[in-house]
Amino acid sequence: MNALRPPRKVRAWYGLAGEIQVEHGLWHLVRVGRVSLPHPPLVNLFLRASLSRETRLDLSFRHEFAHLQTLPLALLHLLSLRPWRLRSPLGLAAALVAHEAVWELAAEAWVVAEAPEAYRRAYGGRWRRPLFFAGFMAALAVGGSLLSLRRSQRL
Repeated sequence: MNALRPPRKVRAWYGLAGEIQVEHGLWHLVRVGRVSLPHPPLVNLFLRASLSRETRLDLSFRHEFAHLQTLPLALLHLLSLRPWRLRSPLGLAAALVAHEAVWELAAEAWVVAEAPEAYRRAYGGRWRRPLFFAGFMAALAVGGSLLSLRRSQRL
């Protein structure tokens, strides 16, 4: 049985410090200050399913760290959707889906840009899964953004 390694300390390009732990296959942990966010690694489970354990853990860590790196972009996107103006549950759900999709795409794009050779080696030139993921997330982002903007303009 593999013991969990302690969380790794990280610092984003804009100074935000945190800790990330991805060794557990069922939960990831991201902690910034006193705020802990344990969560299931849904995107990592889908994208990394066929990879070796070490490669999966490496790319998963990079992806979680990329969420911290792209937090300013995620906040700007959330502000552009203005979810607080949405009184419709459907509009609010669409805004949140769009936000999550944009942030997941940004994080995975950061991983590709930060470690292109590791990414290319991991998938061995077979990009079907990452490309499907990108297309699906882009569709969610665009569809959710359009629906939430349409709902916010009706109010």
